[in-house]
Amino acid sequence: MAVTISIEVELGWGVHDIDERAHLSADGVPERRALRRLLEHCDRIDVPVSFDVVGHLLEADCDGDHDGPHPDGWFDADPGTDAADAPLFYAPDAVREILDRSAGHELCTHTYSHLVCGPADAETVAWELDRAQDGLRDLTGSPTPSIVPPRHSEPEAGTLRDGGIEITRVARDTSGDGRLARARELVVGPHPVFETRLVDGVVETYCTSYPSLASSTLPSGQRAPPAPFRALPVGLRQALHRRYLSRAVDAAVAADGDCHLWCHLYDLANDAQWPPVRQFLTELADRRDRGEVEVFTMAALNDRVRARSRAAVADD
Repeated sequence: MAVTISIEVELGWGVHDIDERAHLSADGVPERRALRRLLEHCDRIDVPVSFDVVGHLLEADCDGDHDGPHPDGWFDADPGTDAADAPLFYAPDAVREILDRSAGHELCTHTYSHLVCGPADAETVAWELDRAQDGLRDLTGSPTPSIVPPRHSEPEAGTLRDGGIEITRVARDTSGDGRLARARELVVGPHPVFETRLVDGVVETYCTSYPSLASSTLPSGQRAPPAPFRALPVGLRQALHRRYLSRAVDAAVAADGDCHLWCHLYDLANDAQWPPVRQFLTELADRRDRGEVEVFTMAALNDRVRARSRAAVADD
């Protein structure tokens, strides 16, 4: 069974169309500090992460005019300056730090401007993929085969294939059993087990609709947790999430399925979220070293699924 960890790096682009920034810092410093802390720990334990990066963050500066087929006003929040003046909209420093690390992290695309792909027309999605792939190609020498669509809004498979995408992360909504069951799942699990599949030429790796690597009971970046959870001691909430993460892997091992855990970078940009995540990553590395699990980036998971598919066809 495979464990995949993906983290969305979007900063100001994640909410540029809805102007809701309570979860973000004003200067990007806590988010970058959280990234560095995560990268240093991943280096120590040799655990790779798929970082889903908004393409505009690769740029050091721009004039704010991107000449795309988007609706009027889509890029209004773009400051049209540079990383020094607007560190929430330009972050080539953070992306370079990911690439410079030894754990073998992957850069996925999160589109160029955090486009909500489902309601967008094919021309706009294609523009976003092409622009994001160009940026990754300039930075790394090659495009990425992996996408995490913003807000879990899936593009058409044909558009993904045309954009060079081979694997996508797809959210499965598990909230249909009522509010009490949902709260229980968020706090203690169980995290669902999914089987990665090849669908219409694109590999789909499945995750929850809520951030599962981070805890919903703890602060999300600079934003306080929901009121019902605040009465619980922080240490108890951390212990419960630590247990949730371990049980997620336990369930996948028992079912011989896959486990995809994810969050946003901003989720980790506080001191409450990090301890259980750090402890879990260390446990995950230990379980990998004992041969209980394998840890794959999305690109490596894509290769495994396609190799198995080819082998199954050959056996037939």
